[in-house]
Amino acid sequence: SSDVCSSDLIYKDRDHYKLLCQFSFSIKEYSEWFVDASKLIKEYGWYSPYNKKNNLTGCSRDHLYSISDGYKNKIDPKIISHPANCNIVIHPENQKKHKKSSITLDELMERIKLFNEKYKKME
Repeated sequence: SSDVCSSDLIYKDRDHYKLLCQFSFSIKEYSEWFVDASKLIKEYGWYSPYNKKNNLTGCSRDHLYSISDGYKNKIDPKIISHPANCNIVIHPENQKKHKKSSITLDELMERIKLFNEKYKKME
């Protein structure tokens, strides 16, 4: 659908697009949606590089539908950065997945619909 693709939007480059796709919400805001994530975070903590707090096996936010696929398919960054596209995983798992999507765009759109219904968000 036309609200998914953003061919009319011009991104300077892949890095600019990646920046626009970062998650900017608090997981606590949607604790029911991320109920399993809370357990993981309690157990492993958040990922932190060795030059900071050095928790290399901590949790990180994973884009289920990847930024790379979003860029390739000209998907609006608002879709890619939506909380329904976020999964909390142990960082090494996230690194292994690299640029691959673990769900299809249709599956993501269905998740966004469910999320928006649950949290009474406007589309």
